[in-house]
Amino acid sequence: MSVLELLHVTKRFGTFVAVDDVSFTVDKGQIVSLLGPSGCGKTTTLRVISGFEEADQGSVIFSGKDMKGRRPYERNVGLLFQDYALFPHMTVEQNVAYGLKQRGFEKTGILSRVGEMLDLVKLKGFEKRRPSQLSGGQQQRVALARSLAISPEVVLLDEPLSALDAKLRQELRFELKEILSEVDATTIVVTHDQEEAMSLGERVIVMSDGKVVQQGPPTEIYASPRTRFVAEFIGRSNWFSGVIGAVTEPGVRDFKTGGGLGLLVPEPTEMTTSNDYDICIRPERIQINVTDNLSHNHPINTLSGTIRDVAHLGADIHFVIEVAGRHLITATEQYNGQSLERAGQDVALTFSPHDCIIVPSNS
Repeated sequence: MSVLELLHVTKRFGTFVAVDDVSFTVDKGQIVSLLGPSGCGKTTTLRVISGFEEADQGSVIFSGKDMKGRRPYERNVGLLFQDYALFPHMTVEQNVAYGLKQRGFEKTGILSRVGEMLDLVKLKGFEKRRPSQLSGGQQQRVALARSLAISPEVVLLDEPLSALDAKLRQELRFELKEILSEVDATTIVVTHDQEEAMSLGERVIVMSDGKVVQQGPPTEIYASPRTRFVAEFIGRSNWFSGVIGAVTEPGVRDFKTGGGLGLLVPEPTEMTTSNDYDICIRPERIQINVTDNLSHNHPINTLSGTIRDVAHLGADIHFVIEVAGRHLITATEQYNGQSLERAGQDVALTFSPHDCIIVPSNS
């Protein structure tokens, strides 16, 4: 059952359209990531849901009830802001209790609920501390406890981990997801961080220029992007532009790049009138071979190239390889204790036609 539903929501500021005909649903207990670059409309969408902005067109519906005209305090939402917005003069206990007091809960009920929430976020014993006495991760957990204390119908998290350093962000991603799942919170996470969106969200909604350009499970968004924008925004990629040709075998076609390279690619789901397409190959789908004397019993793409750079990044090794004197291709291998490839070395790159992601040009 859908707890939250947006139907054709549009929000303008003067002549600027910040949110353009946005529709999606969020089911009970589901965590959905709203992902996109700065200025794409994701935070404005969150503000429309929470009631801080009123939609110019369309509807925001909570459990079948239209929220039109209802102010933020009249909507049962829990908010976690990017800077946490903790009251510096209040203790941890008082911050978590704030929303409950505003809603007229009795004192005994407030104390019990605050205790539950601090247990949930593993801050028992921190009741009397002030925000200035907490680490960034602890402040984030206090803000989360405050947003969950009121038992909100929908939880809205705006860049919840962006104020933390990279190591702490990684540690808290799992913890945040675990807490939200434990209380069965229906949640929207707004973020520009693709890793955060993919790791937290059961579903990812990608926005660009105020519009939803694709939505689906994280694996689908990564493996089957519908446009070049989505493919480039979600993960690293290598690109070739060209014209699709004849069928070579079921599900596979010829592809000729603008630079004259010939590739084998999957059959497009939709043919364009011009047959112009862009081809994406993820770095981890490319195999690096130190010899080009390769034999295969199935169709495969083979490109000869020269390694121009090798970067050891912990568990992975990243390679930059020059192909045909002009294309720079990035490939990734897992480090297994030894790396035979060196800068300046000639190699053969292989990848399956079905490892190619094909999208219409200019998408």
